[in-house]
Amino acid sequence: MKHTIGIIIILIFLASCSNQHYTIIRDVNVFDGENVLEDVDFVFTQSGIERISKKKKSYKNSTIIDGKGKTILPPLINAHVHVRSSENLKEAQKVGIFGMLDMFSIDSRANGLRVYNDSTAYSKFYSSNVGATPPGGHGTQFGINIPTINDTISPSQFVKDRVAQNADYIKITNEFSMSRLDTIQLKELINEAHNHNKITVAHISDLQNGLEVINQNIDGLAHIWYRSNSISKERDLNLLRAKEVFVIPTLSVIIKVINHANEIGLKDDYLTLDELKNEVRKLKNKGICILAGTDSPNYNMNYTTQFFEELLLLSECGLTEIEVLKSATTNIYEKFHLEEFNRLEVNRKSSFLLVTGKPYLRIEDIMNEKRIWKNGIEIS
Repeated sequence: MKHTIGIIIILIFLASCSNQHYTIIRDVNVFDGENVLEDVDFVFTQSGIERISKKKKSYKNSTIIDGKGKTILPPLINAHVHVRSSENLKEAQKVGIFGMLDMFSIDSRANGLRVYNDSTAYSKFYSSNVGATPPGGHGTQFGINIPTINDTISPSQFVKDRVAQNADYIKITNEFSMSRLDTIQLKELINEAHNHNKITVAHISDLQNGLEVINQNIDGLAHIWYRSNSISKERDLNLLRAKEVFVIPTLSVIIKVINHANEIGLKDDYLTLDELKNEVRKLKNKGICILAGTDSPNYNMNYTTQFFEELLLLSECGLTEIEVLKSATTNIYEKFHLEEFNRLEVNRKSSFLLVTGKPYLRIEDIMNEKRIWKNGIEIS
């Protein structure tokens, strides 16, 4: 009886394999998240990636796509946004941004947007929910009633409350121009977050405020510093490297801040654009991990093409094409522990972009026409 059941199971498996539909993208270039493979066949099904090889192989029930002169990329992630509605997630997914890291939303909005996370049509939503800030701190200026760290809510309790509200990581504000948490509060926040296995990210605009949170073992900075006199020294960069801190430069929004300041006569309050880009260049040269994010929708930035513009800006700071692509993919997967996303390898999910051109050699090609597959289904 057991023998008969075993044979039946094998026959069912073989039948399912024979009915499997394969898609073969021939002679395509693949950036797998770490390395580039040129002129290979990329074979996949809805179950996952079947094969990546220079050797040709035929499959029954297959569709063949000419990949000559095109490149397959892993899912892109925008590491700094503020999502306002489900439409933002849909817009992003259509252009190949598979994940959005929201950096400050009230708990109810964040949980409402998480409902879309199992949908093929929507980018995966991650959020810190409400950021940790004191009364009068960054995040309180928008006229929305939010919990703050005060006489009745301790840093530890704040973290526990966010964890209970499904926060994916903990955002902490340490803004130069507003009320700030003290060193003891920062330390307690970060320690409590780490006790709950949550990544911590800090909003900063001034280098010294960045160093304060780095000394308390923050995991990452949500912006690069851009206030006047925020010119990093070798010892500062060594500290970031030693602590393995990642930085999301958000050049898109900071350049707009600086340009606006110049227009209204406040240019002395900020770095020049050349100084700003040089600070990013120093991070790259020191080997500090850089993640790509825009801070949309500030300054009316969109959730689609602005991300590609951000990648071009990172390239202007001296990042190689491969480094730029990693900043938008595997660097983010790794630093935020995004288990849903991986390098493009056999038996992994068949979710990826097919881009016309070779962005691993010419990053401007990232702006070109794209086809998008999610779990083996073409969606755009």
